Amino acid sequence: MPRLSPRLISQARTIDSFLPLLLRLCRDLSSARNELRWLREHLSTPHASAYHKTLDQNKSLHRLCIERSKGKPLQYILGDQPFGALDIWCRSGVLIPRSVRAPLSTPSGLLSLTRFTNSPETEAWASHLAALILNPSFPFPHGGDQPCLRILDLCTGTGCITLLLYSLLHCTHPSLQILGIDISARAVALARCNLHHNTAKNLLHRSAREQVRFEEGDVFDSGKKWEREWDIVVANPPYISPEDFNRTTARSVRNWEPKVALVPDSSSDAGVILEADEEKAGDAFYPRIMAIAKK
Repeated sequence: MPRLSPRLISQARTIDSFLPLLLRLCRDLSSARNELRWLREHLSTPHASAYHKTLDQNKSLHRLCIERSKGKPLQYILGDQPFGALDIWCRSGVLIPRSVRAPLSTPSGLLSLTRFTNSPETEAWASHLAALILNPSFPFPHGGDQPCLRILDLCTGTGCITLLLYSLLHCTHPSLQILGIDISARAVALARCNLHHNTAKNLLHRSAREQVRFEEGDVFDSGKKWEREWDIVVANPPYISPEDFNRTTARSVRNWEPKVALVPDSSSDAGVILEADEEKAGDAFYPRIMAIAKK
């Protein structure tokens, strides 16, 4: 990474004494100024920690800028992220919603959205799936007497995909049922918080509290009660091989985000594939997801 020019640093310092700290990561004044504005606004929100609220605002802001300059993801600092019409809380230890390569499974088989290179964001492909379901040609009954649509979301993380799908589908599928599964107890707790947070803010219909559930579970554990027939299975599983994790991911990802959410765990059944061929380790979850989808 090229060094910042002394002139740029001096210009930043003239505008605001905190900007040089943010320039280390942002690399340009426009981005640094935006982040500084967001950090200032954050200190006046309920997301700001009780500790920061006890400090002088300049001291608190200085601490936040130092955290950011060390690569801590902005979503972990601010505590939330817009996702469609929703407000998704983000916490350390749970993967931040991002661009993904994730499979979607429908009654007609596997639908891979990796080919939609112009809209790779999690929000974009979740919205695309909702649009497919709402299309009259989708292989699911439409009209008056339609049965309950059942969706299983594996490796749910923050619950963002589950909640966005519910917000987009519940009006046309009033009996919609969605279950989000994650191996991380921390992720499941956060997903439940996001469910209640968004219904409390009227960003999500209150019926979601009865029709959306989040449970702790391992995708590779067979015979679980949630492993029944579903109309749609959606998944954002760990998809990066150990080699690619160390070679291609950003430093902030390696230092701050949960590796288990990105790289198949070598201690699980996915580890069998990892040991056999490390290059294919990123694909370890897909055969299992297909097996669940075909039931």
